[in-house]
Amino acid sequence: MRTNNVKAKLKRGEVSAGGWLSIGNIATARLMSRIGFDWLTIDAEHTAQHPELMAAMVATVADSQVCAPFVRVPTNSVEWFKWALDAGAWGVIVPMVNTREEAERAVSWAKYPPQGTRSIGGVFAQYGFGTTNRSEYAANANDEIMVIIQIESPTALENLEEILSVPGIDVAFIGPNDLHALLGLTPSSEGAEPEFVAALEKVKEVAGRYNIPLGIFCSNGQAALQRTKEGFQMVSTISDTSCLALAATQNLWVARGNDIPEPTGLY
Repeated sequence: MRTNNVKAKLKRGEVSAGGWLSIGNIATARLMSRIGFDWLTIDAEHTAQHPELMAAMVATVADSQVCAPFVRVPTNSVEWFKWALDAGAWGVIVPMVNTREEAERAVSWAKYPPQGTRSIGGVFAQYGFGTTNRSEYAANANDEIMVIIQIESPTALENLEEILSVPGIDVAFIGPNDLHALLGLTPSSEGAEPEFVAALEKVKEVAGRYNIPLGIFCSNGQAALQRTKEGFQMVSTISDTSCLALAATQNLWVARGNDIPEPTGLY
C-alpha cells in the first residue's frame, strides 16, 4: 500500500505544491496528474460535480502513481465524505469550517473506528493507494487519509483556538477569496490588505501552536512561491480553468499582433 507522500512532506516541514481541477472531466484529470504536481484537488464545491464523475477523476489521478487525489467536498455532510474516500481519495478538503463541532464532524467522518465513525464499505478505496487488499487499507487508512479544513470566515477566526485543537486535523487551509469577501474586502486570491494580513497572521500563530501545517489557494505559481516564503506549506499553484483561459487569451492576443495582457486573476 502506498503511503501519503503529501502528508509525509508536510510532517517534514517541506512544501507540497498542487493544482486545482475545476473542470469536471476525466481527460483534464489525466493530463494534469501527469505534469508533476504533488496533489490535485477535484473541486466538488464550486463545480457542478456528480459523485460518479468525481470517483472516476479520483481513480484517474491515483492511477498516475505520482499525484495524490484530494476532493473538496461541497459541504460538511457525510455523503460526500463517503463517496470521496470510498473512491480512493487521499483526503478531503472541507469548506467553511466555522466551529469546533464542524471540525470534529469532519474528522469523525474521515476516520474509521475507533478514531471516527466512517462507515466500512465500498470496493475501490484501497485502489487509490495502489493495493487490492481491503484489510491492509482498513488497517492503515486512518494514518494516511488527510483532513484539510478551510478557514475562510470571521467566525472561523473567532473560533480558531477551538477548531485547531481538534485532534486529527492535518492542514489549516485558507480560502482567500471568501475570507476577503466576509471581511468586507474585494475578493482576491492574493491581496495584502491589513485586515487580511492580520487574519493570516492569526491563523499562523494558532496553527503553529498545534503543529498544524498551513495551506492556501493561490492563483498562480509566483503567488504560490511568495506564500511558501511566508510559511505556507500546502499551496495550489494553478487551476485547470486558469491554464486554459490564460493560455487561450495570450495566444489570441499574439495572433492579433497585440502585446500579451497581464493576468487578471479572474480565472
